[in-house]
Amino acid sequence: MKKILKLITYLIVIRFVVGLFNENSSIKDQIDKLKEEITNLEINDLDKKIKDFQNKIDGFKDKNQES
Repeated sequence: MKKILKLITYLIVIRFVVGLFNENSSIKDQIDKLKEEITNLEINDLDKKIKDFQNKIDGFKDKNQES
């Protein structure tokens, strides 16, 4: 009887530990997705800033050429 209780206890503990590993892996996946989204947002923001800067430079060039 004690062996059966020990076995059941070990199975419950193992199931709990496996559940924690699965939860950690899903959290890691979510973190990776968030990192990817942040990177994409930063790249889009940088592209926009570069285009704005290039437009300003082109505007200065046009003004200087007219003078």
